[in-house]
Amino acid sequence: MKQKTAVLVLLTLVLAIAPLVLAQQPAPNASPGPTVEPSAKPAIAYSEMQKPVPEPVPQPAPEPVPPSKQQQQPEDRQSQQREAQPSASQAQQDAARTLNGTIVKDGERFVLRTSDSVNFQLDDQKRAKKYEGTEVRVTGSVDAATHTIHVQKIEPIT
Repeated sequence: MKQKTAVLVLLTLVLAIAPLVLAQQPAPNASPGPTVEPSAKPAIAYSEMQKPVPEPVPQPAPEPVPPSKQQQQPEDRQSQQREAQPSASQAQQDAARTLNGTIVKDGERFVLRTSDSVNFQLDDQKRAKKYEGTEVRVTGSVDAATHTIHVQKIEPIT
């Protein structure tokens, strides 16, 4: 009878401890953390006062133009480029403006010195020589790259 009681106690202990032991060991082939499928969407928690916002739907990429259509349109592209880029003479005419300053000699050349001490080269040295030391108004197109004024008119400021 002692033997039956001992077996019964041992069996009870094994059954009581087994769930604890099995709960401590991870299942084989299982990762330590929760598994998330790549296509799974995260859960959204919101209150009754908030409204859920749907996910934006990605727009499909525009279809490329087939090479046959690209070859048919080079004339259209060239005309659009011509319209978008004004010619050099138009750019100079658009850049025509009037500057005030004093004609001074800078080395061998006459320049227009503005009130903010910026010197502009003058392409018409003969006209500029007449106004040396005089405050003038110069009208012309400005070449920003070379700081040169293509003189149209020089007149003294009175």
